[in-house]
Amino acid sequence: MLSKRTQPLPWRATGLAGGAGFTLIELLIVSVIILALLSFSMPLFRKTFTDLELKEAASNISKLMGLAQQRAIIERWPYRLLFDFEKKWYRLSRVEGEGQNIKFIDLTDSFGRRFKIPEDISIKGNAKEVTFYPDGSCSAPGATLDVIELELTNKNENTIEISVIEATGNVVITPKR
Repeated sequence: MLSKRTQPLPWRATGLAGGAGFTLIELLIVSVIILALLSFSMPLFRKTFTDLELKEAASNISKLMGLAQQRAIIERWPYRLLFDFEKKWYRLSRVEGEGQNIKFIDLTDSFGRRFKIPEDISIKGNAKEVTFYPDGSCSAPGATLDVIELELTNKNENTIEISVIEATGNVVITPKR
């Protein structure tokens, strides 16, 4: 016949609940398991964050292009989006003056500031500036292009292409693998 133990095991802690608790070894094992799971999942989170950053940068550029086109149509003034591929920024400006005194001036509102492209993203394109006109069309000065293209690439080698059709000013975002 089996005998019932009346004494707690010597390695088991007895607290107020009469043996309900965890030993230091059990807590350490659980901590090691959690740390192992985190170490395996962190690279996945980093890759996902980098890809989201790329999508956000492309979305911001396309939205600013759409705003430039809308303002050009509503205000009846050309707007220009200027890119600096080396320093990785872009800025919106508009035409001021008439005849031979035409010049582009930076906007004074929040859309006239320099927008920075994140450091992990590279940008290149076939035009360093895009001008949007009151008729809804756009062009890249000094170039005869049907489509203006920009490519954004992150450190994971994922690429998003932003295309602007000159005749209509429509902006298309296309992910590439």
